[in-house]
Amino acid sequence: MRKKRIALTAALAATALLASACSGGGNEGSAGEAGKQLTMWTWKVAYTPGFEAAAKLYEEKTGIKVKIETFTPDDTYRQKFQAAANSKNLPDVVHWWATAGDSIEGSVLELSGEVKEDVMGKFVGTAMDPIRITQSQVDSWASDKNATTVQKSLKVGQFYGLPLDIGGFFTFYGNKKLLEEAGVKAEAPKTWEEFVSMMEAVKAKGSASGLVFGAKLPDLWENWAGSALTIMHGGPQAYTDLLERKTRLSDPGNLPVVQAMETLAQKDLLMPGILSTDIDGADQAFAAGKAAFDLGGSFTMSTLLAMGMSPDDIITFPVPPLSGSKIASWTTDPFTLTQLSVNKDSKSRDDALDFIQFMTTDPAAAVAFANGAYTVPAVDLGADSANLDANLKSISDAFAKEPGPYSEAAPAINSLRGKHKEWEVYAQSMQSIIEKKMTAEQAAKKFDETLEKLEASGN
Repeated sequence: MRKKRIALTAALAATALLASACSGGGNEGSAGEAGKQLTMWTWKVAYTPGFEAAAKLYEEKTGIKVKIETFTPDDTYRQKFQAAANSKNLPDVVHWWATAGDSIEGSVLELSGEVKEDVMGKFVGTAMDPIRITQSQVDSWASDKNATTVQKSLKVGQFYGLPLDIGGFFTFYGNKKLLEEAGVKAEAPKTWEEFVSMMEAVKAKGSASGLVFGAKLPDLWENWAGSALTIMHGGPQAYTDLLERKTRLSDPGNLPVVQAMETLAQKDLLMPGILSTDIDGADQAFAAGKAAFDLGGSFTMSTLLAMGMSPDDIITFPVPPLSGSKIASWTTDPFTLTQLSVNKDSKSRDDALDFIQFMTTDPAAAVAFANGAYTVPAVDLGADSANLDANLKSISDAFAKEPGPYSEAAPAINSLRGKHKEWEVYAQSMQSIIEKKMTAEQAAKKFDETLEKLEASGN
């Protein structure tokens, strides 16, 4: 009987060990061991095909499978992460927003001492900026009574994830079918005036409107298109001068950008009801064929595909310049969208770290992920960018590899556009232009008068 009990105990121990090896915390062993599996969580349904494509390449390379689980919406995912962190039952790999000080740091591996410089040098420009802890953040958390214990423990230079993908605004999407039916070549316009002509051709056909965007948000146009038009037209310093109140909106160098919106309104090229349309509504209208063009960001593509569109039916291009602009084509500095982190308690920590480095820096894996998820990878692909989907390639090409014109104006944009109240008035005036209740000249005059009154009052 005693021998039977010993045998049973040994069998149960072996079963428990096997179960542990298959649990969310990962399993022990070195890379390449047959039958091994990593677990990974994400909240982005649209990214799942991309993750699966890259995971397949990783399995072919190492023999290690990666099980991907998706939990949505965002709040559900955050709650699940916190519950798993509290019970120490996180997966081996965590997909997260590209932030620093989000308090996941208490549960994931600090990477500054783990990732070599040759890996770090593979990312584009500023990809690490939102992930790496800065001195200003440390100082802010130190004096903030509401800062978390985790935030107060962080040190300058630490980072807890690797950048996965990047994005930006200033992107137009075009419906190839509507354009071709209107006798228009489905290709990116070289100028704003050519863009307007394309919209006019579609409208003349009578099948759809020219353009839709989330105009319900008063400042969306300036954030996603207007600022680009201004910076290209007069150069970054010209926009900075306007923000610093050194020039006026009614000046000949600035007025044409306001008139660009007036042209769209006066020619009835905007989708009816656009002022009650939010971002999701604009994407839905475009996907339904109600407008030939949609204004969004690089991240809009995955949304459109989730709504049933095919990438073969879409063209993408950055904001085209007004004729005579100082800058002939738009590039913008991308910002990091998401990151990959490693569970610090993972039993397969080394393999998980190897996987996130593979996912984020191996060109083949990055391309496979990007084309499956329809997002631009954060690694500098170089010549391998030719393997991106044509629309992703177009978006990627519009991202500045070095600080671009937007970067030159960015300090003034970040510090002054929200502070100076004439920009709130301008956003409201743009909506009045859309309604044909105000001309471009009237909107510019109201902006200037507001600016001067605020300056006179010390605001």
